[in-house]
Amino acid sequence: MEAFLEQIAPLWAPHPGQREFLINPARIRVLACGRRWGKTDACAADVLAALRSPTPTRHLILAPTLDQARLVLDRAMELNALAEERGLLPSESSRFRATPHPVWLWGAHRVHARSGHVLRHLRGREATHIVVDEAAYVPEALITEIAMPMLATTGGRLTLISTPAGTNHFWRFFVMGQDGHPNVWSRAAPSWENPMVSSETLELQRALISERAYRVEYGAEFLSLEGQVFPEEAVQRCAVATLPEPEPPFSVGVDWAKFVDSTAVVVLCGTRRDAWIADLWTMQGPSFADQVHHVLDLLSRFEGHKRIHCDATSLGHEPTHMLRRILETGVEFVTFTPEVKAKLVQDLVWMIETGALRFAPHPKLLQELRAFRAERAGMGLRYGAAPGFHDDLVIALALAVRGLETPYSGMVQTIRR
Repeated sequence: MEAFLEQIAPLWAPHPGQREFLINPARIRVLACGRRWGKTDACAADVLAALRSPTPTRHLILAPTLDQARLVLDRAMELNALAEERGLLPSESSRFRATPHPVWLWGAHRVHARSGHVLRHLRGREATHIVVDEAAYVPEALITEIAMPMLATTGGRLTLISTPAGTNHFWRFFVMGQDGHPNVWSRAAPSWENPMVSSETLELQRALISERAYRVEYGAEFLSLEGQVFPEEAVQRCAVATLPEPEPPFSVGVDWAKFVDSTAVVVLCGTRRDAWIADLWTMQGPSFADQVHHVLDLLSRFEGHKRIHCDATSLGHEPTHMLRRILETGVEFVTFTPEVKAKLVQDLVWMIETGALRFAPHPKLLQELRAFRAERAGMGLRYGAAPGFHDDLVIALALAVRGLETPYSGMVQTIRR
């Protein structure tokens, strides 16, 4: 690795934290990163160094979404092209294939980028190196049941790299490294290790968000939020890799916003005993007329009966009225009071704790669920996002749960005589 870094030094040189990560020989490396630390560049350089091996290697980059996985692949290809163009690295025949999933063929080496959503599509493969980007936001099963068995016959390496997200499975891997497990190395990598991130930028961010959010997002600290409403283990159980195809009836929740927050839409299928998220969507900025138009476009993809529950409190009354005027039926106004919001949240908590709700591991939804908390307010509780976070998708999801049917099942209990 040191020789490789010397070769590409005129093009890219790691800062001390990146160098420590790159030269570490552990089979499992766990890196808890702050924003803008440079994890994409570090992982891309790690892949490029392995491509210089005389033995063919097979790399797999996994992430919550394919776009996220493509970041490391694209950066590796970009660095390689620049290094070969400048004569810093020897050239090799290569080509890129976009379908059925992105793969870079460099000589006898292969670098694949895949979404971690559908686990069954990944089973049975082998790899010599797996990078799980945003590892705190993928299902634990993707790491333990899919990624690690791929390395069993190759003796390959596993890299878990992410911004912390509470004390979940990523934290447990991190603790293994801190406790001195012989095969696991872990390290916290705060944003300020990157010399390209100015102190002025960090101070500005610190002033804009809460201290707790700053410590997590930039300090790379593992913090469990006080008063967290949705238990971490329950949320992890609900975040699954495979979901059924959408089918009617659909229950839709819409949380309107215009200035600070985002308008969020969640589409649910199923009943209160077994429901799954068919789609979710957020937007910010345009007029309410534009937002209503986008909501209608989204809902047009779901043919069949739809119940639409909208937050009609304050500013939300106008777009809800516009939506009802167009659709005529199926739109319900929900005006928030402390009692109404508490009931919505408690119903959603029940769905998550009992495992009656399933959803793909969408990073923004997972972050909002983890940051949603309850605090004492007079004689009751006030529910909402922790300072520095948002709860748009959580509220839209709770509104969608409100529209789910509760199936009736009759049961006659008898005794033996």
